[in-house]
Amino acid sequence: MKIRINTFVGLLLLSTLFISSCKLHSELPNIIAEEIPVPVLESSVIQIPVEVNLQPIINYANSKTDKIIRNPEYPNFTTFEGVEGPRASYDVTRDALTGTMQGNLFKAGTTAAYGIAGDYCSEIVWGKCIHPRIPFSCGTNGEEKRKVKIGFSSKVEITSSYGLKTHTTVSEVTPIDPCKMTFLKIDMTNKIMDAIRPSLNDCAKFIDEQSKSTNFKSLAQDAWKQLWTPIEIDGYGFLSINPNEISVSQLNGTGQLLKFNIGLRANPKFTFTKDSTLIVPVLPALKTNAKSNSEFVFNMPIISSYTDLTNHLKKNFNEKTFKSEDGKQTILIHNLALSGKGNSTIVLEMNCDLKIGIKKFKNATLIFTMNPVYDSKNQMLELHDVQLQSDKNHLLLQAGTELFQKVIAKKIQEYGKTDFKPILESNKKSISDQLHKQLDKNTTLNGQVNNLKILGVYPSENNLVIHTQAIGVLNLKMSGYSFE
Repeated sequence: MKIRINTFVGLLLLSTLFISSCKLHSELPNIIAEEIPVPVLESSVIQIPVEVNLQPIINYANSKTDKIIRNPEYPNFTTFEGVEGPRASYDVTRDALTGTMQGNLFKAGTTAAYGIAGDYCSEIVWGKCIHPRIPFSCGTNGEEKRKVKIGFSSKVEITSSYGLKTHTTVSEVTPIDPCKMTFLKIDMTNKIMDAIRPSLNDCAKFIDEQSKSTNFKSLAQDAWKQLWTPIEIDGYGFLSINPNEISVSQLNGTGQLLKFNIGLRANPKFTFTKDSTLIVPVLPALKTNAKSNSEFVFNMPIISSYTDLTNHLKKNFNEKTFKSEDGKQTILIHNLALSGKGNSTIVLEMNCDLKIGIKKFKNATLIFTMNPVYDSKNQMLELHDVQLQSDKNHLLLQAGTELFQKVIAKKIQEYGKTDFKPILESNKKSISDQLHKQLDKNTTLNGQVNNLKILGVYPSENNLVIHTQAIGVLNLKMSGYSFE
């Protein structure tokens, strides 16, 4: 009787195998479908040192300010100190302006040549000159012109509306060759210096007024648009910087180099396809910051489809047959596809032919789940916890455990490994190459990625999101530009 019961159980199991549908399809547990959002990366902080050659500014100042200063009545005389004083006319011709930066001050200066012609009354009675006026000259009538050093000091700031603000003062009016008529005991030097100083003050005001009309918002808008335009990394995809804040540090400089830092706060990302729906936001107001280093830190998600990993596994599985150790279970894999469930789980759907014992299945569908794990030490992406899924606990799927878990699951883990070291090194070089470019004929960008690492791997529903961090330096140099 015992033998008959065992036989009956065996026949029941066998009949169950035969009664089972010819279409074998494993299913995902409901819990797998619960959404767990991908963590949000911190905003990136980018510091870009900018060097501006001041010579174009100096050239502009030379072209826009008068080279000759004369008394208002020239060539007629101007009376100094009333009737009893001397009368004179003067003209001052400056050389080309030169300029240098000293911290946040722009120092402009020149040497000028001046000449004086006039007369002097030796005696005045009742407010009238009673003797013929005595003529004198200095640097005129064939004499070599006298020299004077003239200097301006201008504190320079950049405004929040992308304008320029200066506060300019006359810092020096120093005669090199005094204009002294010894026989008359008259020193006209200081009188002439005092006379030309108001004109120099007017020149300083002119510089400040001109600076108010200087606005580089259109240039900033063009740069802002470029920063929002995806950069193609040849052979890989597109880097989008996506800035949301722009700032500038205090101006500083030495010699003819003006230096400052442009700061960006951004949310960069890397995609394998170009975003065709890009909308560039409005240029924000310019902020100020105290930082002056050259480092940038890109916290950047790489948005990848599951296609690459799918193709990698297809090379090792498609149209290949795998057997259990005893040879009683075989699987011929026709095709497979990877997708995500938005909760750190990757789903592999496999189309195959199965043979389990004496039962055969054509075009069976098997579903495996797995978790991607990134080994930062070895820079290797691995697939862990590979499991065949079935809510219905299909007897045939249970019977094929040896084949599925000991063979297929291990093979998925083996073939699913991705070595990111060469990929990171290659990307680091490619991004660095793209950061060395001539933006226009006057502007050069130089950059270098010193470290590129993966922070985490997250399988979202539609894409495999790889959080990366790039650390490096940038530098922007401007020269040869024009204000015209």
